Amino acid sequence: MNKDKKMTLFSSILMGIGSIVGASIFATTPIAIKIIGGNGIVWGFILASVFVFVKTWPEMVTSSALPASGGSYMHLTRLIHPSVGILHSINYLVVGPMKVATMALTFGTYFAMLVPSAPVVVVSVAITILFTILTLYGIKLASWVQNVMVVVLLSAIGLYVFMGWGNTVVTLGAVLSTTFKLSKLWAAMGIMHGSLMGANALMYVADEIENPGKNIPIAFIVGTIVTAFIYAAMAYVTVGVMPQFFKIDNLATTAKIFMSPTALTFFISGGALLAVVTSINSAILMFSRCHMAAARDGLYPAAIMKINKHGAPANAIWLNTAIAVLAMAAGFNLTDVINITSIPGLLLSPIILAAVFWLPVKYPSSYKTAFLNVPHWLNCIVVVVASALCLLLGSYVLKQMAPKNYITMAVFYVVAFAYVLGRAKYLKSKHGVDMLATMKKPYEPWAEREKLAAAKLASKA
Repeated sequence: MNKDKKMTLFSSILMGIGSIVGASIFATTPIAIKIIGGNGIVWGFILASVFVFVKTWPEMVTSSALPASGGSYMHLTRLIHPSVGILHSINYLVVGPMKVATMALTFGTYFAMLVPSAPVVVVSVAITILFTILTLYGIKLASWVQNVMVVVLLSAIGLYVFMGWGNTVVTLGAVLSTTFKLSKLWAAMGIMHGSLMGANALMYVADEIENPGKNIPIAFIVGTIVTAFIYAAMAYVTVGVMPQFFKIDNLATTAKIFMSPTALTFFISGGALLAVVTSINSAILMFSRCHMAAARDGLYPAAIMKINKHGAPANAIWLNTAIAVLAMAAGFNLTDVINITSIPGLLLSPIILAAVFWLPVKYPSSYKTAFLNVPHWLNCIVVVVASALCLLLGSYVLKQMAPKNYITMAVFYVVAFAYVLGRAKYLKSKHGVDMLATMKKPYEPWAEREKLAAAKLASKA
């Protein structure tokens, strides 16, 4: 891709912040508060941010050494085995569209506060389609729109924190010092960690970012730290102003207590609504690239990998949108969608993290010369700790799920398994193509990167 069409470091940072500060903070905060209690929410966000760093570090290390659009799918198929890459891609057919649905439904909920007559589902579908069309015009336009929205978004959140801090009836010390049940903390963190995820979307559009091996880790680290402080402040204001946390249905409920009608309107439109659309924007970018890379290997029909004149995988984008719209039309509510996306995101994360084990074996020079060059033993420890935490938190979130959530997930994976077998058989019999062998083929840009890195190490020696 032409360099002038790629995102700069600054745009990547804003994209990362906008990807994180999205629908999740407005959607999951009330749910998490009711699980852990008002006084545990601040610690919950602080610890959830630490968990996000631990969980994402191995993926970030791998992307720093071997950047590629498609992110973890490319790393899993080329570093471990095609089967785990297939599972990851199929999983993202749930996680991706359901995250888009989460954001869209949150948008519809907050929009109804401004226009009560507006049907939530109709508005949610409309905003999803609108931003789907935007992403069809390429990463440069999408990132420019994102930058503008993030500036307005942070202004609205800053207003919420600044005005709310002076109206709290519970001190910050009291909130931080109150005890809470550890089991409820784990369940809340399992849901809340999704609120701090998002900057990893940059890893999935690596080929569309300048100097991705360096800029992606920097943007991720800066974006996550900034967002963690923002969330902690928002959490304190929310429960500090309204200690009867069981009455908090959404953040606008709290904002009404201390904001004028004009300020409240700005908070909802410039804060909640823009937070949602910035997340929709980045989520569509992220998950469509994963499916584009899988289609390039034959997992999905060739049409899914087709790139339009703006450099965007148009059909992959529409695929994610179609599934999200169907989920909303089927009547899944916000809690259902959050639970369904949290479980695969936690219980299957260890698969993604394990890719770092094979990195120094298959691409040793790229690993040694990567921007995130840390001892391999430390990366291995992080993988083990992060995997244990993912399984622990996932088990607690699992207990929060309703029977229809279990049934939906089970049916999906059965259908997905049948599809993969059928697709592999079809490619073999009709086109003589071995799908798994295709997925094992080295990615040419990585091979070139390895040669350059080996030459660099040799010159230093």
